[in-house]
Amino acid sequence: MSLRESSGFPKSYSRHELTHAHYEENPKRIFDDWTSGWAIERSNLRRASSTCSPDSPEAIQKRLYALKQRAQKALLAKLKKGDDWITIQTFPLIDYTNLNSKEFFRPIVEETFQSYEKEIQVGESKYELTGISLERLRIGMATTQTDLAVAAVVMPTNIDVYLYDKRNPFKIYAQSEAFLEGNQEALSVPMAEHYTKLAFRRALFRYISNQPYDLPRDGSPPVLRSEVPRVIASFQTVDMINREASANFYVSANWGAAISRGFSGKLWNSSLISLELAWNFVGRWFLEAAGEISAYNMGVASVKYLVSDREEPFRLMLGIGGAVLSNRHTFDWDQSNDIRGRQFYAVPSLSVLFPISDVYLKLESRAFVGVNGQSHIFTIMPGLHIWF
Repeated sequence: MSLRESSGFPKSYSRHELTHAHYEENPKRIFDDWTSGWAIERSNLRRASSTCSPDSPEAIQKRLYALKQRAQKALLAKLKKGDDWITIQTFPLIDYTNLNSKEFFRPIVEETFQSYEKEIQVGESKYELTGISLERLRIGMATTQTDLAVAAVVMPTNIDVYLYDKRNPFKIYAQSEAFLEGNQEALSVPMAEHYTKLAFRRALFRYISNQPYDLPRDGSPPVLRSEVPRVIASFQTVDMINREASANFYVSANWGAAISRGFSGKLWNSSLISLELAWNFVGRWFLEAAGEISAYNMGVASVKYLVSDREEPFRLMLGIGGAVLSNRHTFDWDQSNDIRGRQFYAVPSLSVLFPISDVYLKLESRAFVGVNGQSHIFTIMPGLHIWF
């Protein structure tokens, strides 16, 4: 009789012994065997074997219970932020196998966390990862404003689960589980749920015991194929990059030129100074207030749309708004005197942003179309643009 059998632990199954047929006959037995603290059991058994301790099965079970209690305490400490729980969200499942349903991922994560504490809630982010890397996870975290994110990738041969905690931005906790040969040909949703539970519980054990980015144990071949680069950066650099992805405001200072034409049809050009402040009120939409001083003073209110994604370095914005014009106390003088004060204008705009260090070089153009149809002003303004 082996030490495992004499110690009272349930029989374990190797990857070759655990066949698809056995899973169909008794899935609960296999689930219990594979999720009962495998690493902790082996540690206890090695200790018992090395010391030749005559401990009874009851004593070993007590030590196992004590270890589980310590693991629970360590996890709950990680999930606390003051007196409140941290925010936890799952990213949509990345599936390369065409599963009929992917809705099981978030409930599995929440059920596992609630087995430790019923009050823990897990949300689901709408942000879809295009792949798994430290960079993409960081952008996803900044976009969803969550503290702990869980992602999973289902491939034809294995499932990978990742935990990323923004309080430890240089560590990622990962676990990969290879499908048995009998399961690879026809992966069903119940089978995917089973392996997802298994992979997440083991990834959570790595999170509790602070074992970042490790390949599977037990002599298994490495199947963690997704890209997880290790990046060395200062916390200041991480905060600076995250600021752009999560910023709700921006300010721009511009210097350029304005060309105006009034009822006489004469053109007049003058220098221009502009200051803009905007608020991101929903999605990619911004409300912007701007003041421009040239041969005329103009107050502008616009709605702008960010065409490109925030994670892209070069950005394009389109806007539409209205403006009111005054010709008192101006920066320059339009000697044609073609445009009267207190005129109202429709203002379409186009902005292109180029990154330079932690600010953006901005090139913006506006067209002021008078509601009376007799006056027009065209502006072009290079300047600096800062997200905050």
